Amino acid sequence: MDHHHHYHTPPDPEVLVRLGKVMTKLDLLLQLDVTLKQDMVKLMSQADDLNNGMTALATAFAVEHDAVAAEMAALAAALANVITTSDPVLTAAVTQAIANVNHITGQMAIDAAALTASIPAATTIPTPMVTAPVVTPTVVAPVIATPPVTDPTASPPSDPPASAVTL
Repeated sequence: MDHHHHYHTPPDPEVLVRLGKVMTKLDLLLQLDVTLKQDMVKLMSQADDLNNGMTALATAFAVEHDAVAAEMAALAAALANVITTSDPVLTAAVTQAIANVNHITGQMAIDAAALTASIPAATTIPTPMVTAPVVTPTVVAPVIATPPVTDPTASPPSDPPASAVTL
């Protein structure tokens, strides 16, 4: 019968200290990995929220323009009434106001859609149909500025929910 002899050497304190440091670094790396994953989920959620907000805003401008245009058309139809057309100054003022309001709301809707198209990380909203006014607008429409893009290769984080699209 063979006898195996096992020789046990006492642990080297220096090796144990180095092993302890390695274990500590591994623990820190695991904690960092968990933290990074949590941060990534949070950033993705924030990106979705911003994209959804931009989608809602841009589609709302288009809906607002359509609603205002319908009201302006009703006002123009009422103005065309024979009784009210006897005052050319009033007719011209209302006609101009209609053109100016439609110009402002139309330009804001167009700018909002253009903003979504200029940012790769946003869902692109189609440009709304804006009817040319019967007279030239006399106002300068506000402008929605297009900020510089920091990530031209980005894509929308996800499709916005139906509740963000008001078209």
